Parts: sequence; structure tokens; C-alpha cells
Amino acid sequence: MDSHPCLKLFVKISQERMCSHYLPKFVQSLQALDADAIWRKEAENLNSVGGIALHICEHVRRISAKISDRDHPGFDDGIEDNFPDLSLSPEELIRTVEKTFDEFRSVTEKFMENMPDEIDMHSLYHLVEHTGYHLGQIVDRAKRMTKKSFNFCQNGINERNLKERINARL
Repeated sequence: MDSHPCLKLFVKISQERMCSHYLPKFVQSLQALDADAIWRKEAENLNSVGGIALHICEHVRRISAKISDRDHPGFDDGIEDNFPDLSLSPEELIRTVEKTFDEFRSVTEKFMENMPDEIDMHSLYHLVEHTGYHLGQIVDRAKRMTKKSFNFCQNGINERNLKERINARL
């Protein structure tokens, strides 16, 4: 019997939101842009879409490391200003994002197989919330630059389908 069903549900909701809800939006938004648009800074004090995507990847990697190693000491430096400009091609950036999110899925799957009595819910919640915030920036910029509407909800990336997916995988 699962002694921590609420903790497991919290991790599962977080995992599915990140990998089944946010990742497809990331990919579709990045696919709509060419390399120039991905790395363009619309103003000196703004980050590029690519920099924002890589910032999120670093955040996901750090949380994945903490989840996979329960004794992880943490990180000495923050990533508040880490929005790198690596000038990757759109395809390379998409592969990086997909690989990072796939690793997160794998780490959280293993974690749920052997749920501890306590988890760092704050960090996981912050990751999901922070990813949603930056994803909104990316989607908004992609829509503005391409004049394209992605119609995510109408195309199945919506709360109802996410909830059904989560319930089916419990």
C-alpha cells in the first residue's frame, strides 16, 4: 500500500504538468521561430527566448539533481541572472529542452517508486510555477514575432486533458 498518496500525487501532478503540458508548448513555440528570432533581444534589458529556455533547463536540471540525490548539498550559486546566449540552432535548442524534460520525467518516475516520508515540496512547486511563468514569456514572444496563435487549449493541451492524463497514470 502507498503510505504517501498525497505526496505521490503532488509529484505526479508536477511531473505531468512539466512534461505533458509545458514541454509541448515549449517545443511548438520554439519550432515557430528561426535562430535569429530565438536569440534576438527585443531590448537591452530583456532576455532572448533562447536564453529563457536555457534558464529553465538549468532550473530543471538542478531540481532533478536534488530529487535524484536526496543528500544533494545544494548549489552555491543562484541562476537569477543565468540566461545564456549559446546561439544554438532551433533544432539543437529543442533537443536540449526535450532531453532536460525527459530526464526530469525519468528522475521523478524513479522518485515516485520509492517515495520518502518527506519531500522538498517548496522547490518542486517553485520549479513548476517558475517554468509556467517563463513559458508564458516564450509563448507571448513567439506569438508576437510570428503573428501566429498556437491554440493550445483547442488542440488538446488543456487542464481537462491534463487532469485525465494524471488520473489515468496513477
